[in-house]
Amino acid sequence: MLLGMTNDGPLPTTTAPFDFEKLLLSVKEQGVQTIFVSFMWKLQQPTPRGGFNFRVMDYIQKIVCAQGFKLAVVLDTDATPPWVAKRFPDGVMTDVLNLTRGTASFNHIFALELAHSWQDAVLARLAANDASCIHSIQPTFNNQYETKYTQERDAPQDYSPAAAMAFREYVKHVHGGLAHWNKRWGTGFNAWEAVVPPKFYQHGEHYNSTMTDLFYWDWQHFRQIQQHSVYEGCCQRIAAHGFRCIMHFPEVFTSGDAIYGSGSVFTLAASPWLDYIIIDSNFVTVSRQPNDVRVVQLLLSAMKPFNKPIYFEGAFEEIKDPELHRRAMELTAASGAYGMGFTNWLSRVNHTTFFRDTLSGLTHAPAGGPAVAILTPYRSFLAYKGAPFANQKTRELAANDAQQDLLFACLDVLEKELPSLDGLQIFGVPTMLLPVLQTFEQVWYVEPDVLLSGDASTIARIKERAGALGVPLRSCIKKKAPAIVLPECCPSM
Repeated sequence: MLLGMTNDGPLPTTTAPFDFEKLLLSVKEQGVQTIFVSFMWKLQQPTPRGGFNFRVMDYIQKIVCAQGFKLAVVLDTDATPPWVAKRFPDGVMTDVLNLTRGTASFNHIFALELAHSWQDAVLARLAANDASCIHSIQPTFNNQYETKYTQERDAPQDYSPAAAMAFREYVKHVHGGLAHWNKRWGTGFNAWEAVVPPKFYQHGEHYNSTMTDLFYWDWQHFRQIQQHSVYEGCCQRIAAHGFRCIMHFPEVFTSGDAIYGSGSVFTLAASPWLDYIIIDSNFVTVSRQPNDVRVVQLLLSAMKPFNKPIYFEGAFEEIKDPELHRRAMELTAASGAYGMGFTNWLSRVNHTTFFRDTLSGLTHAPAGGPAVAILTPYRSFLAYKGAPFANQKTRELAANDAQQDLLFACLDVLEKELPSLDGLQIFGVPTMLLPVLQTFEQVWYVEPDVLLSGDASTIARIKERAGALGVPLRSCIKKKAPAIVLPECCPSM
């Protein structure tokens, strides 16, 4: 909207608040090298039989590439054309409240085929225009261009008929006996057709209401498996057209991971089909309160074990303080990130000076520090959903994320113990720590309240091996009780 480009309007535009070419020139002079632009499915294929309209995309690619930038493209599949829902009424995402915005469900085979056809057409066009200036392609089915489930109303997705059917088929493949699942879930389904995913809600009284509910945990497992499969498949299509795949992930290690399936970063980051990783923060908690800027260290340290180019993205929609973003960039540089970027900045900052002021004097070379690991199983964060009540009577939600605060508390401990945290790596996947344990001078464990059985078994092996190697393994947080161990239903990724 701020650039005013439409497929049937003049290009370049004459009435938009910003001149696109002048804007590009201004940010280029300040050191910006890559421009991210999203293209919406519904705008490029407004009707099922009218073909594709790539007029705006062609223009943007031409101008961006001519100015010497690299262009990163977001394929916005969340912006689904309305005709898709008319063709397949059961092919759209449905949330736990049985509401939908008309977004194609990637659980619906035929809706996904339509999305893939559009994606292939975009990729072919970009390649034909000028493949050499394309940095990477990002697939997304999310309304904020992140690799997670859509986040409208904080209502979990996807409860569409297609998702329910896919869930049934998945658990049947693991174990074909319905009696097995009824016993495990404590349910009484009398036929496979009657099996529907368990509903879960968030915040307040729902915060830890499903902590030991195996039906809930199996549904979460499926949600992640499905999300991983679809996004990895998109990366494979991107590679088939000769491009690299990039994915943009939200904050992890939060009480919101269960709602959106944010933990998919830990399996997708390990995928050979994913080339670049972006991880971001808008610097607010799940209750929309200002967060600790060290969240940058947490997120980037958690991506280090994957040995891929990592970008940190600072988002401006909540906190616009340039000083905070400057501090975030300092932490990004100290963490050895591959690159850094910003989103939602246009109209919120002085774009003629902001990038120069924020990025000046930064170096990508970290100062160095002892090799230290924090172990915090990412799947354990699914035990919590949103924010608990701070006050039961007034139903006021807690300002901070208690689970994320455990990691900040661990950073507090390490900052007192170590001269620098530049050598820190955080392991959300215990099996990734086990084979490299000997490379660390010390390991710190943030023991969760709940452990899945596979993680519990691996952590027991880590403790045993650390003892044999003489690697100190210490706890960051004193726990009143050991973690509850829950039996897993299915093969872990």
